[in-house]
Amino acid sequence: MSHWMKFADELGPERIEYLYDPETGMKGVIVVDTLSLAGAGGGTRMLPDITTEEMFGLARAMTYKFTMIDLPVGGSKAGIWADPAMPRKKKDMVLKAFGRLAKPLIESGVTIASDMGTDTEDVQKIYEGAGVENKSSGLSLVEKDGEPLENHATGYGVVVAARAACEYAGIKIKSATVAIEGFGKAGGGVAKYMVDEGATVVALSNIHGTFYNKNGLDIEHLLAERKELGDRALTEYQDSESLDREALYTLPVDILVPGARPYVITKDNAENIQARVISSIANNPVTDEADRILFSRGIHLMPDFLSNVGGVVVAIIDLLGGTEDDLFKSLDALVYHLTMEILDDAKHEGIPSRILAMKRIKKKLIGIRKGEVKSLPFDELLQLARERLKL
Repeated sequence: MSHWMKFADELGPERIEYLYDPETGMKGVIVVDTLSLAGAGGGTRMLPDITTEEMFGLARAMTYKFTMIDLPVGGSKAGIWADPAMPRKKKDMVLKAFGRLAKPLIESGVTIASDMGTDTEDVQKIYEGAGVENKSSGLSLVEKDGEPLENHATGYGVVVAARAACEYAGIKIKSATVAIEGFGKAGGGVAKYMVDEGATVVALSNIHGTFYNKNGLDIEHLLAERKELGDRALTEYQDSESLDREALYTLPVDILVPGARPYVITKDNAENIQARVISSIANNPVTDEADRILFSRGIHLMPDFLSNVGGVVVAIIDLLGGTEDDLFKSLDALVYHLTMEILDDAKHEGIPSRILAMKRIKKKLIGIRKGEVKSLPFDELLQLARERLKL
């Protein structure tokens, strides 16, 4: 029996398909957590070291995200074993080959989006390879300050969740210090909106290490430099101390933002976390054991499938024909309310908020599958989304 089967439960995964194209050497996988709801959706990750287990965890996280905002859509996740920095021509060939082989799943209701190592242009190549129309109206492609709106949406949602958690914990976000893992598509958005809230970003990390200044980093300068230098914007920044990548998690800050791979906070480092609020870009950044340790220490960990729901929200608003203003208003209302609600429930029930949310979501989805909870037709689903997002 394959190792990934240890993750299988009463929800899924319903399907795991491996894809291989001999001509381009493309090797990929698609994990569909569940298609028993109104279709399934998730991003496509392109990295040399992805694993099927990781894709399963990410697909499940997508199921949680949709259900967390009362949309009974299943989760999925795709992965391609490749270097995203390969030449553009070769990358297009790999993406189109992936799309051609993924066509049956796409036509069955699996929606493809971007993720680590891919962007909206890459997603379009996948759809071209599949010969299937990409139903996006283009909202996620709209640029704001030179960045796709999708990047802003993810970053802003993380900040809204952090703002709500700070308020709940009695922390003034305007005087809060922040450490952010990653300074890429979403990490840059988090940094920008944290500064807009008045917080001080004192640490950023990337593959080269952690860059720390207890008095604050010049985020405006770094964002401008990133456009020209990419990752070198941090390595060439003079006004910071260079630390190991893992040092980011235990710095003396108010807010910690995990932003890369799963399960970076474990029982081995949870006792050393100094932040009082954790609002994540990354999916599944904390193990269940570490989650319980953090909760026992009074640290407010947001469910990652709530804090990073911005990408899902922009896709839904895109489908509903909404605008940029609708997006930010929806994130403000939705993420703030749900964060305060789950933190309060977690306190009263004595259960970590992320574990409590997963428990409730699983119960709801099983109820839908068994017919105990009503599953809506697509038109009613869209109307529910419009009401939920206050459009």
